[in-house]
Amino acid sequence: MTDRENGDRFEDLSIGERLAERDRTHPEPARRPEVPRAGNKYAWAVGILALMGLGVLLFAETLPNQGKGLRGPEVGRPLPAFAAPSAAGDKEGGDANVCQKAPCNKNAGPVPACEVRGNGIVTVCPKEHGARVMTFVVTRGTDCEPQVDRVERIRGEFPNVRFVTVVSGDSKTETKNLAIARRWRQPVAVDTDGAVVNLYGVGVCPVTVFARDGRVRYTNVGNLTEEQLRARTRKLVG
Repeated sequence: MTDRENGDRFEDLSIGERLAERDRTHPEPARRPEVPRAGNKYAWAVGILALMGLGVLLFAETLPNQGKGLRGPEVGRPLPAFAAPSAAGDKEGGDANVCQKAPCNKNAGPVPACEVRGNGIVTVCPKEHGARVMTFVVTRGTDCEPQVDRVERIRGEFPNVRFVTVVSGDSKTETKNLAIARRWRQPVAVDTDGAVVNLYGVGVCPVTVFARDGRVRYTNVGNLTEEQLRARTRKLVG
């Protein structure tokens, strides 16, 4: 059949038949199937997690802790001064004094913390001499009290070391009842509003700070065994 005859036959077809004939004689090239990219299904979840992580980081970085981290004071730094109510004191205490030097901000305390003395007060000052071991405990939603129990069991072996525990988040009455129930004999400072843990950059618990002559020698985040406490305290004294 000639091209002319082909053309005449094509003209005799309806529009639908013409389209079908064109599809038969001029098929479209087959396109490769799109390969799904791995991870697309969960991309939204990854994005949400990334935003949550960024939010936590920004929150931690903006806490009012003088730019410190959340893992306790750095080695070599002077001990931040504070004067806090003692859980063993008879009078109901207020918030801890965390003023470092005069003039004092009214929210930190009326006078520098190093100047505060008296019964029912636990004072820590960078001007002090000798060895000190401090345990920081946050009671809400944690289980850090057993660390203080271990410190209590070994502290009698070191009569020249000053031990102190800072309990944050409870009232004085609650802290006193806690110390009595667990038979803590060391001084226990009451940090009701969290000013002391914030001053020391404590964001988790327990945190144990080993200091000598008013300077930080070692900071431990997390639990220590009794043997680890002994070894670290011996090193501090020696």
